[in-house]
Formats: sequence, structure tokens, C-alpha cells
Amino acid sequence: MPRRPYPALLLTASAIAAVCVPAGASAQVRRCTGPDGGTIYTDRACSAVGATASVPRAGSARPALPRISCQRQLRGLIQELSFAIDQRDTNRLAGLYHWQGLSQTGGYQILDRLDAIAQRPLVNITAQRPAQTVVAQDRGGFTGWVSARDLPTAAPERPPTSLRIDQTGASGGGTVTTVFGLRRHLGCWWVSL
Repeated sequence: MPRRPYPALLLTASAIAAVCVPAGASAQVRRCTGPDGGTIYTDRACSAVGATASVPRAGSARPALPRISCQRQLRGLIQELSFAIDQRDTNRLAGLYHWQGLSQTGGYQILDRLDAIAQRPLVNITAQRPAQTVVAQDRGGFTGWVSARDLPTAAPERPPTSLRIDQTGASGGGTVTTVFGLRRHLGCWWVSL
């Protein structure tokens, strides 16, 4: 009875399949619980980020998604941003970011920058508005009679276009300034770098 070459074919096929599978194909997002009880989402092992694996809740059909913080008011965005930095919570800070249109590589670079921002002590957050143009008006002599229409009115205040974050530098020396652009998307305020 002739010997069948199945084991050799299977071994060769599995070796070829291992070489042909892209490196990123096995990446998955893991839900971990941090030392403070907060949820951390990562593509690394939970132990690599100092956390433990989270067990899905009984009866939940879908895994929980990261908390995205849609702030309808600019004041709420500033408060959430301040809280995320004060708590050194990179995940919470990432929930305020406008990720629309970023590639995976760009996303990782932004996440590294957000992590650096979250780890520095916060000094101040300032909403920055575009400069107002001032037009000098030639005034005639005083006539004694002034209509309300003739009184100069202030131009309406423009909405902020960015947030300046001032933080303490490394080892408490100096100041580090980061400027986040502001985006309005789907009725919410978001920050971007």
C-alpha cells in the first residue's frame, strides 16, 4: 500500500499560510481593567499596560465600546479636558479627540501625543478666538442729537477656534504649551492636533 503524502502537504501548506498572513491581521482590541478600576482599551496584553483582563458582563451580547464624550457646549469640553488631564487619563482625553479621517499610523502618533499631554500637570486652559478687525471711523463734529442707529456697536464675539493648554514642564520646570484646534462635528465639540 503506497504511503500518502498528506502530513507533508499539511505541514507545507501551514508554513505557506503563516508566511502569507499579514502581520496586523492578528491584532485585536482588548478590554482591560486598570489599577484604579477604570477601563483601558489596548492592542497589547493587559499585563503590559499594568492592568488585568476584564471579564464581559453576564448577558451582554456586545462588548462595551470606549466612552466617547460628545460635548454640546464648549464649557463642557473644557471641563472634561481639564478632568482628563488632572486624572492623567489618556483614554478619557482620547474620547474628546476628533479622530475622523486619521490613518492607523496617524492615530498611534496622536495617541502618543495625547498620552504625553495627559501625564503633565495642568496649569490653565484658555479658549482662543480669532482677532477682531477694527475699522476706524471718521467722526464729524458733535451735533447735539444722536440717534441710536448712529452709536457704534461692538462686533459680535467670534466663537473660539482653539484651546491653549498650559502645563508644567518636565520635573516641574518651565511651561509646556499645546494648542488644540476645535472642531464642531455632529453637534458636538471635539479637539484636534
